[in-house]
Amino acid sequence: MPTVSIETATLLVRIAFFVGAISDGLAIVPMLSRRVGVALFGGEVSRNSDEYRFAMGMAASLMAGWTLLLLWAAFSPIERRDILLLTVFPVVTGILLATVVAVRRRIILLSRAIPLWIHLGAVSLFYVSAYALSSPFAR
Repeated sequence: MPTVSIETATLLVRIAFFVGAISDGLAIVPMLSRRVGVALFGGEVSRNSDEYRFAMGMAASLMAGWTLLLLWAAFSPIERRDILLLTVFPVVTGILLATVVAVRRRIILLSRAIPLWIHLGAVSLFYVSAYALSSPFAR
């Protein structure tokens, strides 16, 4: 395992938190705008039921909360680095599994899910790497 300075580890973890906060903040947009969601994942704008809007409103509020949690963690990155793992397991893992189910049930096309999976994989790899590199400095 390569070693880094505490300054480098702190910067990497802080960047990881900001990347996650930006990703999560942007994820709120398709939750609140059916048109944006359809543009990204397919479907029909007209299929915008009260139940769908309710579920997306709840999801958007949870995503906003996680966005703020990641921003809060960035202010003490080494001390709050465990949030990186909590973001990968279960948050990102849950999103990944939900999209796999959606693809298998033909709710969204595989071609629409692949970019999301690439993004989630890259963020997860970055999170786990930053966590591992910051381990020597954790108290």
